[in-house]
Amino acid sequence: MKLAPLDSIQNAHDDSIWTASWIPSTEESPALLLTGGLDETVRLWDPKNLTCIQTFTGHCLGVVSVTSHPTRRIAASASIDSFIRVFEVDTNETIATLEAPPSEVWQLQFSPNGSTLAAAGGGSSSVKLWDTTQWQLITTLSIPRQGAAPQPSEKSSNKKFVLSVAWNPDGRLLACGSVDGTISVFDVARAKFLHFLEGHSMPVRSLVFSPSLHDSRILFSASDDGHVHVYDAEGKTLLTSLSGHSSWVLSVDVSPDGAAIATGSSDKTVRLWDLKMRAATQTLTNHTDQVWAVAFGPTSRTDVRSCMLASVSDDKSLSFYQYS
Repeated sequence: MKLAPLDSIQNAHDDSIWTASWIPSTEESPALLLTGGLDETVRLWDPKNLTCIQTFTGHCLGVVSVTSHPTRRIAASASIDSFIRVFEVDTNETIATLEAPPSEVWQLQFSPNGSTLAAAGGGSSSVKLWDTTQWQLITTLSIPRQGAAPQPSEKSSNKKFVLSVAWNPDGRLLACGSVDGTISVFDVARAKFLHFLEGHSMPVRSLVFSPSLHDSRILFSASDDGHVHVYDAEGKTLLTSLSGHSSWVLSVDVSPDGAAIATGSSDKTVRLWDLKMRAATQTLTNHTDQVWAVAFGPTSRTDVRSCMLASVSDDKSLSFYQYS
C-alpha cells in the first residue's frame, strides 16, 4: 500500500482549513470534497480538475466541522458561531439551522443510513442527535461523571468537553472523544451510555470506526498525546497503540479496504499506517503547518483497492493523494 501525491491547491481558503468531508459519487457524478475553515466558508472541490465548484457562506465565524449526507444531496456544517447549518449541496439553499449554545458543537457526523445527525457537544459533555427529516432534536447522549466526585477547585464541567464523534458502520454504536483523553461509547437505539475507553492522556480530536461490518467494533482514535489507539469498542479493549508523530495527532481516517489508516498532525506531516504491520509506512511532507484533517474518498470504480485521500492544513492548502 502507498500514497502517491497528486496535486496541492495553495490558498484553497483565505485562512486556516480545519475540516474536510467527501461527498459520495453516483452513476452520473464523481466524488467531490467539502472543506471548511477559519474564513467562515465551506467550499466544494472537484479533485479531478482541482477546481472550486462553489463557495458556501452562511456562518459568521470559523467552520470547525463539515459532513455530507449519504444521499449526497445535503451537507451540514458547524461553526464556532454556535450554529449548525444544513444545506443543499447543489443550490446552497439552507434546509435547517440548528442552534447550539456557544462552543457546543465541535464535530458533526451523519449516521450510516442518514436518518440522524450527531453533534459532538463541547462543554455540555454530551452528543446531540437530530432527526434528518424534521430536524428535531431526538435525544441528548450525556457522558456520566467518572469515579469519585471532583474536587471543588476543579472545573469539572470541562473534564468531558467533547471534541469528536463517530458512528460504527451499522449505526448501533456511537463514540465520542473528550478533552481529558477518555472516549465514551453509547448504544444508540437505547440512548444508553455503555462504558469509557481509556488509554489517552490528552484530548481525543478524531475518531473513526473500521468501515467493515465484519470489524464494526474496531475504533481508531487520534490524540494530542501523539498516539493513535486501536480499540475493540464493545469489548472495552485497547488492541494496540501506534506512535511516530512528533506532536499532536489531529485527525485519523481509515481506508475503504480497512487495511490502512492515515493521520494528520501538528508536526505538519501526513502518515500512512499499515494495520497488519502496526507501523507507519509513509510520511508525507506536503504541508508547511499543522494538518487538521485527513479524509479517504470512496473507492475507484475501476479498482476497488484504490481511492483518493485529501488533507487540509493551517497553511491554507488542500492536498490530494492516490491510495493503492
